[in-house]
Amino acid sequence: MSEAKARLKSGGKRFSKFSIVGFSNAAVDIGVLNLFLWLDPTRDVHLLVIYNGVALVLANLNSYVWNTLWTFRGRAEHDLRQIVLFALQVLVNIGVSNGLFWALIHPVIVYTEVPTYLAGNVAKILSVTVASVLSFFIMRYVVFSRRRWLKGRL
Repeated sequence: MSEAKARLKSGGKRFSKFSIVGFSNAAVDIGVLNLFLWLDPTRDVHLLVIYNGVALVLANLNSYVWNTLWTFRGRAEHDLRQIVLFALQVLVNIGVSNGLFWALIHPVIVYTEVPTYLAGNVAKILSVTVASVLSFFIMRYVVFSRRRWLKGRL
């Protein structure tokens, strides 16, 4: 098998693992949001964003564990550089996801009578999808990259 084919196969396998981890992250993320919506229903957009933020933090903890132990196991070094880069990726992920969540849910909650659980779940699914694709590329090409362009700087 040529080197290019081997790299493509390896990348596809890694993306498949990342996708499985992503589904478990989504289950944590959506599950926690729905738990909050069930325990303390609200139409306060700011509180909904806080619920979403807590759900994202827990999902990203799940992501760190499974991506370092399984998806990127051969590239995970558990050193300060990767931990800092992963934390920065988490901040980008939370910022993008929460920003999209707010942009999607705010007009629906403020200007319609759509049930919060429906608006929240639709906004969650869309925002998580966008943020997850971005996270894959950041983790693949920055956090767990074989290139050590930040080696020695962190």
